[in-house]
Amino acid sequence: MRNFMQRLYNFMQGRYGNDQLNNFLLVLWAILFILNLFFRNWIISLLELIPLGLCLYRSMSRNITKRLYENNKFLPIYKKVTSFFSLQFRKIKDIKTMRYFKCPNCKAQLRVPRRKGVHTVRCPRCKKEFKKNILF
Repeated sequence: MRNFMQRLYNFMQGRYGNDQLNNFLLVLWAILFILNLFFRNWIISLLELIPLGLCLYRSMSRNITKRLYENNKFLPIYKKVTSFFSLQFRKIKDIKTMRYFKCPNCKAQLRVPRRKGVHTVRCPRCKKEFKKNILF
């Protein structure tokens, strides 16, 4: 086993390896694989090969700068999607104690305690004050 790991280490020397885009491609492949288990469609079978092939190509590539460029293009999109879903989970978790809304001036996401009535809120980003009516 030690000999195999040494050979694998030597083979991967100078190759790109794994990053966030490869992780996303593997998750996409797994989702398509599970869908294909249920639906048994040849189109899904072909679509399965695309993310898996891209992931293998990217991880075995010796053109590290190009793979870094691709990953850096992917990261802002990935960050927007993950921050959106993390905010939604936070909203669900805090539904009994907090209310979320956007600042009318700078569109920042604000969190205020859940108390009925009209409240004066000051945005920490733009420092503007405005009134917010919390109904329930």
